[in-house]
Amino acid sequence: MTRRILLLAAFGCASLASAQTLTLKVAGASRTTTLHVPTSGLSKPALVFVLHGLGGDGPGMQSSTQMDKVADREKFVVAYPNAVGGTWDYAGAKNDYAFLKAIIDSTVARYQVDRNRVYVSGFSQGGGEAVYAAFSYPDIYAAVAPVSSVGSGAPTPKRPIPILLTFGTNDLYTPATFMASVASWLKIDSCAATPVVARPYPATNAKSVVTRLSYGKCAQGTEIVVDSIQGGGHEWPNNTATKVNNAEEVWAFFKKFTLDRASTAVWRADLVSRGPLVVTYQEGFVQLEGVDENCQVRISDPSGRLLASSQATNGRLAFAAQPHGVYLVEAGESGERRSVRMVVP
Repeated sequence: MTRRILLLAAFGCASLASAQTLTLKVAGASRTTTLHVPTSGLSKPALVFVLHGLGGDGPGMQSSTQMDKVADREKFVVAYPNAVGGTWDYAGAKNDYAFLKAIIDSTVARYQVDRNRVYVSGFSQGGGEAVYAAFSYPDIYAAVAPVSSVGSGAPTPKRPIPILLTFGTNDLYTPATFMASVASWLKIDSCAATPVVARPYPATNAKSVVTRLSYGKCAQGTEIVVDSIQGGGHEWPNNTATKVNNAEEVWAFFKKFTLDRASTAVWRADLVSRGPLVVTYQEGFVQLEGVDENCQVRISDPSGRLLASSQATNGRLAFAAQPHGVYLVEAGESGERRSVRMVVP
């Protein structure tokens, strides 16, 4: 049966208002989504889906996640779709996946959304739906970020998928249950079994109860990152006093990946032959091994904010007056760049 997808309602004054209710007819049923569009500065923007939990709705997710604030600063479009009856259907009988595709098509037509930068996140059952969508359609979604859910039973994707998982140790499922899914994802993405551990995360907040496990780089430039919140419940965290602003963390993760980049292996044979990238920090300097001595180097903080971008001299780069913590160091030219975590004690 051919599925009919038809735009029913206009967005209103789209050039003036930043939030609209978009109504689409998908397979004969009217479906709605709350759409947030920054009022200026858009240029082939990314699209981020944020899917609500069981019994929730799009406006509720818009309010609780505060993703709009990040979108306004970073200039991307956010979609908060509504499930039929407040329940997502992993099997696809309610045409949820066709609904998400219709939203993509509509935003591409109206806002020139970059199809290489479409991402999906979600909370609870919405997190499971996000995993099912990304794993079922890896040619559409560049990365996925489930919160308090793992999408048990999702099909094996046809390519490695970048994944950010967030859960609380007092969530509906045990940490062991979450980590069992992580173990299966590590095999899908061909990641090393041993992560880089950051505790507390971020390192600049001594009161943080978040532990970050970073697995990567994995196959085709992907990564798997796990944020475990000690004592955290079934929640989308945004308390930065002791936890993290998850909207910020999700976007910092997403923006590292595009479909065109994710389809090209980062770990090229000519780079591997030089040996592993090793980065050490000592007395205000970064020392690099395993790359060209005068390569280009970029250093970012855990939120993805670029702190330094310069050419190394004899494998050495000045990096002084920075707080203690974990930083991401990328070395090499675009297309040949490798990355590793660096600890500033």
